[in-house]
Amino acid sequence: MQSDNRAQVSLDFLAGISIFLLTLAYLMVQIPAIFAPFQTQSTDFQPVAYRTAMILAEDTGWWGNGTPGQGGIDWENTPDDARRIGLATNKRNPTNFSELMNRGRAGILNENKIKELNSTYHANATRVRYLLGLDIMRTYWYNISLHYLNSTTADPKYIPNNTHPALCIGNRIPETAEVEKMERLVTIEGDSEVGYLNIDATNTSNVTLRLPKLDSFTVMLEGFAEKNRTADARLKVSLNNTNTNCSYDPVINKSGLLIGGWHSFNKTVIDDLCESNDVRIDASWCNVSYMWVNRSDWGDRVGDMSMPTAKLVVCIW
Repeated sequence: MQSDNRAQVSLDFLAGISIFLLTLAYLMVQIPAIFAPFQTQSTDFQPVAYRTAMILAEDTGWWGNGTPGQGGIDWENTPDDARRIGLATNKRNPTNFSELMNRGRAGILNENKIKELNSTYHANATRVRYLLGLDIMRTYWYNISLHYLNSTTADPKYIPNNTHPALCIGNRIPETAEVEKMERLVTIEGDSEVGYLNIDATNTSNVTLRLPKLDSFTVMLEGFAEKNRTADARLKVSLNNTNTNCSYDPVINKSGLLIGGWHSFNKTVIDDLCESNDVRIDASWCNVSYMWVNRSDWGDRVGDMSMPTAKLVVCIW
């Protein structure tokens, strides 16, 4: 009788262990499904949205045709050879290839690059998705656009280019799906090339520039050619509006230790704009670089800034 009881206890114990193991296995299979409705994909979307916005706002992009030593940052001029799309303007205009590694002016977008991205997307949307890195490991849906500062999700206000948005590419943003939105404040540099002039002035040098419809420009002293002649350094920048045939009127005329730093000039300084203006730079015993910007109308004016401000909006889902 005791033997039968012991046998029954053993069977019950084995049955209990079996039920426990089956229950544990069932829970291990079902737990992920139980918590799935409470999980979010934003852990995936957020870094992709951040990366896309950062590349567009801080990188110039790159083109290459497969030939060693061939390539450059002006992908907007050779869109068929584009390898990476970025909208930032170039820091320099170097002849040294190695200097290109430090090229993007973060947050300052080039109007020509914006136009080309908009055009290339409408010509080949699939390729643009690939160049933005949104169709490699998996396919992401996206919407990229430029907005005025007071634009909102409920009331979007796109920066216009004539009668169409200057930049609005991708898919329609869904109302029911989870969407990761990333915004970057940017300024827009007009669609003229940025030029740099380096004068290694051991005595006196001057140059006259004719710029297309000049609205703003910046002059910067990069350093002195000879440290012992710092007190003798001179910088004079003069403007001549060719439409009125006036004489060269100086807008900078400084010397010695007072001439270091940036000197920016916007529309409040340059009146009676015309199709072309002459800018004359006279320098003595210093190195001078200049940059001009053909003022864009894409964005809002903030304070005394010479370039308009806008929002680059990137949505990923």
